[in-house]
Amino acid sequence: MALRDGFQIDDITLRHHHIGNLLLPSGELVACDPFVSPEAEPFNLKLPRGTFPVVLSVAEIDSDERVAYATVRFAQGAPVTWEILSARKQDVSTLEKSEMWVYGVDSGTGCFMDRVAGRVLEQTMRKQENFFETLIADMEKTYRDTWNWLDMKFGEGNLIAFSSGYGDGIYPTFAGRDGNGEISVVVTEFDVVPNKKFDV
Repeated sequence: MALRDGFQIDDITLRHHHIGNLLLPSGELVACDPFVSPEAEPFNLKLPRGTFPVVLSVAEIDSDERVAYATVRFAQGAPVTWEILSARKQDVSTLEKSEMWVYGVDSGTGCFMDRVAGRVLEQTMRKQENFFETLIADMEKTYRDTWNWLDMKFGEGNLIAFSSGYGDGIYPTFAGRDGNGEISVVVTEFDVVPNKKFDV
């Protein structure tokens, strides 16, 4: 669903919005709440270094709009298999079938960034107690009812942040592999679209 612009389910239509290009100088991807956990560990998955588009799949529901999925696109090939991602210090093999690794959001905001950008962000927030106000002000510049986003440079990388669904919660991130076993996309799901089985 995250990869199909215009996909419809029930009264929801998913629309794509390209919000920026993620810089990955180390190939170590972090997804977290940047206001609360800028020090978050990268995923247990080495990704290509380079610059990759970030696309939000925004759910249009009557007069409301919510970020349903956030995607980093690494290749054009369509994913044929999916795997849940965990942070470096986590082990998904220890989870029960009904569990999955997730990251917590307490500011209504999720993000993607390289590990090196995360280090600079953490240092900046430690040195400047009110730096979060700068982030909020920049996010407000892109506000749409009811979501917004941010693309800000930090060191050799950048922070791409975005509203997280209906706000605070815990959200999983998945990697999709193409027919050659290569990572084509990484997607965070924000629990907006009903979890139904259907042919996509």
